[in-house]
Amino acid sequence: MQSPKQNYVQTRLFQSVDMEDIVPDHHILRKLKDVMDFSHVHEWVKPLYAQRMGRPSMRAELVVRLVVLEYFFDHSERELFNLLPMHAGYLWFCGLDFESSLPDRTTLVKTRALWRRHGIFEQVMMHVVDQCIASGLVRPDVHAGADGTQVRANASIHSLKERELAPVQTIEDYLADLEEKDEQTLEPSKETNDDDDDQPPSSHPHGDKSSGELEEQAHHEDFHGKTFSNQTHRSTTDPDARLYRKSKGQETYLRYLVHNLTDTASGVILDTDASVASGTAEREVTLQQLASMRFKHPHIRIQTLSVDKAYGTSDFLASLFSQSILPLVSLRNHQLEAIPSWQRKTYDPERLRKRQAKVDKVRVTNRAKCIQIQGKYRIIQNKRSQCEHGFAEAKTVHGLDRARSRGVDCMQEQALCTAIVQNLKKLCRFKGKRPKTGISVCHQPRKRNEKDCQTSAISRLFPFIRLATLTSERKMLSFSPVF
Repeated sequence: MQSPKQNYVQTRLFQSVDMEDIVPDHHILRKLKDVMDFSHVHEWVKPLYAQRMGRPSMRAELVVRLVVLEYFFDHSERELFNLLPMHAGYLWFCGLDFESSLPDRTTLVKTRALWRRHGIFEQVMMHVVDQCIASGLVRPDVHAGADGTQVRANASIHSLKERELAPVQTIEDYLADLEEKDEQTLEPSKETNDDDDDQPPSSHPHGDKSSGELEEQAHHEDFHGKTFSNQTHRSTTDPDARLYRKSKGQETYLRYLVHNLTDTASGVILDTDASVASGTAEREVTLQQLASMRFKHPHIRIQTLSVDKAYGTSDFLASLFSQSILPLVSLRNHQLEAIPSWQRKTYDPERLRKRQAKVDKVRVTNRAKCIQIQGKYRIIQNKRSQCEHGFAEAKTVHGLDRARSRGVDCMQEQALCTAIVQNLKKLCRFKGKRPKTGISVCHQPRKRNEKDCQTSAISRLFPFIRLATLTSERKMLSFSPVF
């Protein structure tokens, strides 16, 4: 029997909706909510707000969950707040329902700017990594990998303007130029034009050109034959962005660099930083990340660092060896170099310093080449692709291919939030394999970290204890009493 034709559908006046029944059991938001524990954010942001003055701020945990949704599904802030009132899963994840009063978008923008200035996102990133360590996803002895990627800035190449550099001159010449300019301004103009019949000159600098032609010329400026560099030009839209390219065949754009320090075994991003694009930024930022890891996460110890050929400088290798970190670098040439020697001695301190620097450079490079020749860590070094996989996922899924805002501080926030979301995804997969991993495990990460640290310390001391025991046994066996 055919149903009757209806021009409209009348809904019920009163409806009872249970948010728990709407979200499926195997939905990613339900898994994500099981591994998230951001109850400590309220205490972190407490000093930023007045206790008895002003209007109440947005709940800190709600801000974190909104940011996670924004980067997890690659939404802009405007798009997220358009979807939030009609998306049951988003509302349930944030602890809201269809009748809850939603926060304003501008409140989230101002809150993020406040948190960015006081390093709240860095603390959230540290907390997520601590959860990964507490759950057992990251082990105490870490084989890390470092790599950097370029992110296109939110600025056009047409925003480049030539910088006005101050002329280099002495104080006497500068004062003489000032006096000459003052004299020219004080002298009356000798040439006067008394002819009133002449029409006044056109105030428009381009003569009879129409406004449409001028706008087209301004928007389509011809750059052929012009050279641009970071020393002579700067973007008026985003002054922190720099002209940069990694390879010769690549086109140059205004870009930033994002650097990740990754655990190659699990793929967890231990630390991430955004910097101004330069040729030495990758090595400098990596050394800063390794130095800060001892204070951020003292319960883990980095044993090896797998990097590409761009990190194979002698200064970088020497810094790793001084920190007791084994560098796994794919050097271009594996042939050992001869240690330089000189026939004549010198007593000049500067020459002695240069000679010793050359010897140290050759020794450090040969030491790194020996590691590659032996091939003991080749399996660990092959896992360095985890860094590149993380960048590919961040760019294709989470919107790291282009900067959302302008400025290196906003780029740092985007890099941190993207890394937080990627670590939470890996924690969700790990929880699927080990159901006991979750918020209940992460409530006491310090005790678990101390236990793992003690276990790793005992494992490192065991060979020395065994060697001492064997030595004492040999002495006892070699002892022959004399009667």
